[in-house]
Amino acid sequence: MRGGGWRRGLITGICVLASCAGPVGAEPRVDHSAWDAILKRYVNGAGLVNYAAVKEDRAALDGYLASVSTVDVTSLSRDARLAFWINAYNACVIKGVLDHYPVKSVKGIKGFFDAIRYPIAGASLTLNEIEARGRALGDWRIHMALVCASSSCPVLRNEAYVPERIDEQLGDQARRFLADPSRGLRFDEGGSVLWVSKIFTWYAKDFVPEGRLTAEALVPVIAPYLDPAQAQAIRDRKPKLKFLDYDWLLNDQTAETAERQSAVGLAEAAE
Repeated sequence: MRGGGWRRGLITGICVLASCAGPVGAEPRVDHSAWDAILKRYVNGAGLVNYAAVKEDRAALDGYLASVSTVDVTSLSRDARLAFWINAYNACVIKGVLDHYPVKSVKGIKGFFDAIRYPIAGASLTLNEIEARGRALGDWRIHMALVCASSSCPVLRNEAYVPERIDEQLGDQARRFLADPSRGLRFDEGGSVLWVSKIFTWYAKDFVPEGRLTAEALVPVIAPYLDPAQAQAIRDRKPKLKFLDYDWLLNDQTAETAERQSAVGLAEAAE
């Protein structure tokens, strides 16, 4: 692949927490610029990843993961920790895919979520454990940002999450996901069913900590990220809650994936 100098420049530019701390008394920070450059270079506007190209250009990804392997997250602000765990999760997902690429789905990789370990923040963590550390910060919108390399996941953002903009970024991710009838939420105002992603039932307690997950309980939580008219229509109809099928096809920039997403888009346009 082209860009050998680009790779070297990125690696040179990566800094770990100790070298990015800034003046004495300043809040410690982690530099995610190398990860940001990877996302901008290899993720398109639809959130699809050019895994073949990243595989040929592993130095930048490996360098970024090395830089976050020893970060002391306890010294970071809450927003910085949230950005850290999201970026670490998404970067490790791409590494996990690349280590087995070509592959059609992460479901075909044994132990992808609960056995394969990555050195992150001074520990050896599985994807599930990285996810749990992010979820522990108590912002349900993290589920719109963590991307497990599958077609029904929220769209992978082609920029890194940063503490200065994390609220804006997560809000945008939530709105985008919930506006996607094939991934996030679908409601026919004349019907009696609210269809949502299975993410909501897998992590029900993150969205509705007390009681049962129902449309009535969920809508007040997600309403700030819905069109107001749609939110009101859902309240008025009091629909049953059902869950969309989850497509585990790899979010790859391949002809097969592109054709699948194009077909979904045409079907939605025809409705």
